[in-house]
Amino acid sequence: MEKITFPRIGNYSGLLKIFLEELGFEVVLPEKTTSKVIFEGSKNSPEMFCFPFKVNMGSYLSALEKGVRKIFMITASCGSCRLRYYAQVSKKILEEKDLPVEFIIFDQNFFDIIKKLNQLTKKSSLKISSLILLFLKEIRFIEKIERIGFFLRPREVEKGKTDKILDDFFLTLEKINSLKELKKVKKEVLEKLSQVPFEKKKFPIVGIIGEFYTVIDPEVNFRVEKKLGELGLEVHRDLTLSYHLLKRIFFTDFFIQRKVYPYLKSTVGGHGRDAIFEMLKYSKKNFSGILQLLPFSCMPEVTVRPILLKIHQKTGIPFLSLSFDEQTAQAGLETRLEAFADVVKNYFEKRKS
Repeated sequence: MEKITFPRIGNYSGLLKIFLEELGFEVVLPEKTTSKVIFEGSKNSPEMFCFPFKVNMGSYLSALEKGVRKIFMITASCGSCRLRYYAQVSKKILEEKDLPVEFIIFDQNFFDIIKKLNQLTKKSSLKISSLILLFLKEIRFIEKIERIGFFLRPREVEKGKTDKILDDFFLTLEKINSLKELKKVKKEVLEKLSQVPFEKKKFPIVGIIGEFYTVIDPEVNFRVEKKLGELGLEVHRDLTLSYHLLKRIFFTDFFIQRKVYPYLKSTVGGHGRDAIFEMLKYSKKNFSGILQLLPFSCMPEVTVRPILLKIHQKTGIPFLSLSFDEQTAQAGLETRLEAFADVVKNYFEKRKS
């Protein structure tokens, strides 16, 4: 079978590789988001396209050097977000560089995915369905591990221990090739995390909202969740891959639109409405700050940012919006996060008293 790759999806990438290998594909894992990937992607992309597009372009170029000629992509999943055009635009750019490639595009629809995988692998629909359901179950495990990390980072006695365990786990996940091996490493990581000593006290909670790709990929957002943990803040985010995949099945958009209607009366694409919904929810709960992450020039997130600022002014909850592109500097980002952490801690202490 031909070599395939796919757009990198943060900590889920290794899991998707295992799933596709179980279906019989030869998978070339997309390269991690390094400075080289960003440079190559930016050099070969239209300047005003968003950061996720440039990162993906960089990883495609790296995979094509390894003999890949097919790229899997789930699209048509974000309303009017430009993501739905990216497969066609990427294909045109690559072909202009004499790099022929076929994009296999899946709609965010369970039956469409089964139908296309059935045509490609000749495996039964039952086999494919059972693997997809298993994949969804394992996605929830990845998210469980991430939530444990959010809880432990500000509380751990030995600083950096949680991240070492998580980094080792995700690195191992990208190297293994079977569900049997996955079962073993899952057990090991839970065991190691259960042995991390931590302080039993409350810490300020920061809710992360924003554009899906920037939020879930730690390399794209410069490991902002890790930095917040080091600054003594507990992170929480509802925007995960399982949420993204399942919200259409359970008509979540309908309920979100009802809640945000006083602020936004029409769709803006992407996860714009979700950001408003989540900020409203977090501001009513025991949260001490909200952090919006978005790619520079992301139309949906830029459109809703004034609404998020309005909610911030109305509720008083600390709010920071960070945009990312190929020019983002680590030092400047850390300075802003440190200042934000001070504001969040002051807000937390005032609410306590």
